[in-house]
Amino acid sequence: MGLCASGGYVPFAAETDRRIKAVATVSAADMGDLFRKGLPSSTCPNVENLLEESNKARTEEARGQPPRLQHVVPNTPEEVPKDAPTLYREGTDYYRTPRGQHPNSQNWFLLRSVDRIAEYSSYEHVDMISPHPLLMIAGTEADTRFYSEIAINKAKEPRELFLIEGATHVDMYDKDKYVSPAVEKMSSFYNQYLQSANK
Repeated sequence: MGLCASGGYVPFAAETDRRIKAVATVSAADMGDLFRKGLPSSTCPNVENLLEESNKARTEEARGQPPRLQHVVPNTPEEVPKDAPTLYREGTDYYRTPRGQHPNSQNWFLLRSVDRIAEYSSYEHVDMISPHPLLMIAGTEADTRFYSEIAINKAKEPRELFLIEGATHVDMYDKDKYVSPAVEKMSSFYNQYLQSANK
């Protein structure tokens, strides 16, 4: 099961790892695509500039300088631009407030890693998961919903897109009225497919 970015990483792994017998995702996102294109509701990120800085950071580290870090999300909700997509506003509210913040999560990523993530694509070969089943759960109001739709359209049977009415991307993390039906659906899915896989 993968949530958010892991909703891209898990299907990607299952394309070639046949030990993964059933795949479910919640609020799935393709991080490579996000770095390359951003969300449809936002301006396109300057991936060329990010790549230039990433390459410089890699060279600097090779010369013994400390790694360059950047924030994953703004450090406080007040720092989020007013025109930011819902995902970024809600992500900051979740990860940078007591709602979901953890002391071991310092809100940094290595700048030199941008060149690696920018070439990555979660769902390019999602059809290879078949004959193992794929279930993708997304909120109807999630600005990442289109990733689940793209993946399901590319996947082969058995596959299912299950939508939670009214939920945004981050709502699916911790709001019970949205999480409970998702858990119920996943429980049924795994009971059906993992029991048959073990026979």
